[in-house]
Amino acid sequence: MRLFISTEAQSSSGHIISNIRNQIESRIGNIEVTNYTNDLDSIGIIINCFDKNFLSVGFGKTRKYISYKNRYADIRLNIPFEEFMEADKDKRIDMVKNNIYESIRIIDSKLNKKNGCKFDGERMISDIEEKLK
Repeated sequence: MRLFISTEAQSSSGHIISNIRNQIESRIGNIEVTNYTNDLDSIGIIINCFDKNFLSVGFGKTRKYISYKNRYADIRLNIPFEEFMEADKDKRIDMVKNNIYESIRIIDSKLNKKNGCKFDGERMISDIEEKLK
């Protein structure tokens, strides 16, 4: 299985993040999760970006979930809406990439703390960065 990256964001930021995400995915291709761990088959990273009004009614909740039984991770981290919308193109790209990297680091930390589990998240990040050069 592979690394899956998606977006949940309000329309003004969602279109921009989706375009950046599509550019990143086209350059990194399919990343097989099993090349980095024997404990997961797939990783879903959902990039959230909502303003304070949406966050206050429950949109964009952070999620850091790993199902060891079903062998998948579901990570949803927020990009600060106002900061993202005010940023230039390069900063926005960095914010999306950093969201992905931080999601991988969370999985790395959780898996490597669990007895008998191992995940080489830093190597996954390094491989992604190499493909994005």
